[in-house]
This record gives sequence, structure tokens and C-alpha cells, in this order.
Amino acid sequence: MNGFLKNKDLLAGLMFMAIGTIFVVGAYNYQMGTAARMGPGYFPRILGGIMTVLGVVIAGIGLKNQAQWAKTAGIGWTWKPVVILTAAVLLFGFTLPTLGMIIAISLLTFISGFAAHDKDYRQLVMITVIMCLFCAGVFIWGLKLQMKLFPWSG
Repeated sequence: MNGFLKNKDLLAGLMFMAIGTIFVVGAYNYQMGTAARMGPGYFPRILGGIMTVLGVVIAGIGLKNQAQWAKTAGIGWTWKPVVILTAAVLLFGFTLPTLGMIIAISLLTFISGFAAHDKDYRQLVMITVIMCLFCAGVFIWGLKLQMKLFPWSG
């Protein structure tokens, strides 16, 4: 197992999640019923839910095995960057409406920069400035979306 797409547990888990989701969505228009009086949508939804949960478990095992393989191979794939990037994106989503686009993007890029192994703060500042200008140009001035640039702007 020397690549992300060769991880059979991860791919099997993703397949189970896809099939389970298809079953749940496909049975959405059918009546569910109860366990005593099952409707036509009961079995596909239960089966789809079980398959989706099973897929999440199998994919999680595959990711854990991938991380262990990468660590022993000297690649250094760890959970720290995943957690940092997830936190940065969540913080961006929460701060965008209140603090405005410029501050939210600045927080996003600086916090995401801590996930990198080789931190160069000059490059991080340049990326932040470019991202702020690009996003303001596209979303505020180009698409004319109604969002704040700064907390004090309307």
C-alpha cells in the first residue's frame, strides 16, 4: 500500500458510503412505517443507513492504516494538519458574517499556514494579501455579493 488510492479499506469504505447514501436517498419518497408495520421505504433506509455507517467505520480504519504506513515510511502524514485545516475552515465560516471577508480570509490563511512543515511567513503574508484581493475582486466587486469586507463596513 504505497498510495492513497491503493488503500483498499478506504476505497471500500467510500464505496459502502456511496451505496448506502443512494439507498437512503432512493427510498426517501416511500413511506417508512414502523418496525411492527414496515412500509416500502423501511428496509432500504435501514439497510442504507447501516451500509453508510459501516462505510464510515471501514474508511476510518483505512485512514488510520494509511497514517501508520506513512509514519513508518518516513512521509510524516499525521492528523495535526487535518485538525488545523478543519479548524481554520470552521473559523472562517463562523467569522465571515461578523468580522468580514478580509479578516476571515486572513485568519484562514494564517491558521492554515501552521499546518505546513516549512513555514515561511513572508510567503504567508503574500498569499494572504493575494487571496484577500482576489476574493474581494471576485465576490464583492465582480459578483456583487452582499457581504462585508471589514466589520465596520456595511
